[in-house]
Amino acid sequence: MARLRLPPRWLPAALLALWSLPTLAQPAGGCPPFSAAANRAPHYPPAELWRLLGYVINVIIDTDACGRVEAARVEQGSGVAVLDAAALAAARAWTVPPEYRGQPRYRLPFAFEPLPEEIPAQAGQRLRDPFFDERRSGHVPMPVLDADGTLPGYIPDPYPIGFLSIPEAVATIGPLALFRRYGAQADFWLHDEEGLSLFQLEGPMMVRNRRVSDGRHRFVVTSVLCGNDLDACRQSLATLRASRGRQRPQVVAVATP
Repeated sequence: MARLRLPPRWLPAALLALWSLPTLAQPAGGCPPFSAAANRAPHYPPAELWRLLGYVINVIIDTDACGRVEAARVEQGSGVAVLDAAALAAARAWTVPPEYRGQPRYRLPFAFEPLPEEIPAQAGQRLRDPFFDERRSGHVPMPVLDADGTLPGYIPDPYPIGFLSIPEAVATIGPLALFRRYGAQADFWLHDEEGLSLFQLEGPMMVRNRRVSDGRHRFVVTSVLCGNDLDACRQSLATLRASRGRQRPQVVAVATP
């Protein structure tokens, strides 16, 4: 998940003019109302869940007189394409607050932080469904690698999500998980006997992204729990599968005798 280092001191650091440029006159009127809540940080892409490293990605934005982004580019990338893309997409949706307008160009540093390091392990606090032991093993056969060494971003979890309904899932994992909200999406990071999972709730479905291993590589598998609107859930699932980027599995170090 990604978090901007925002209040209380984020603006002086984040909105830095790159060089001396002519100041734009503040518009007398006609700019749409500004909402600070609309400026959201990107979240850690599920396909990179195994990585859990920290990155700062600097994005340069060009704005109009109302602070709306007209162009954006990555100045300092992470070396991980999907993280750079997430930061770029977030920057394009930003609006500079009225009190900081006057420059046509700014730098936004987006900090992707490995939140799971902050999550204490929760043990013995969940009901065990029939597939609990299989998920707890953390072992899943890995699909065949492509020629470039990557896997699909969406790999179906061979075991069910572990809950019968979305309200049951939220009631069970909510008190145990690290919770973050991004607009309409709610993220629950959970570290328990089944390992590390990211549950994402948005619209008609809950998605579980689970970090697993085949003994040699670590990668992410995904399961979905639909709400009452099955047609909407199917459409959302199709969109999810199509939008997932490739994932590159991490080689697990094997101890030698």
